[in-house]
Amino acid sequence: MTKEAFIERLKELGLSKQDFSEISRVPYPTINNWGVMRQGKPLVIPHWVEPFLNYYEKAQKLEYVMTEICQKIEAVK
Repeated sequence: MTKEAFIERLKELGLSKQDFSEISRVPYPTINNWGVMRQGKPLVIPHWVEPFLNYYEKAQKLEYVMTEICQKIEAVK
């Protein structure tokens, strides 16, 4: 995952780098350094980040569906 793709994915999910830092428990300075050139090479974004964001998106959708269902059940009672 490139830094540009990472930032775009965060935007799609409505997350800031700070938000991601808090939910993933990765220090913010570490996240901020991903993609920055060090000794002629960019610091790579770890491979786990992309699946983590995919699972985060699924969890958000599931939370929405569960909330909607619970509200419908409560309305019927």
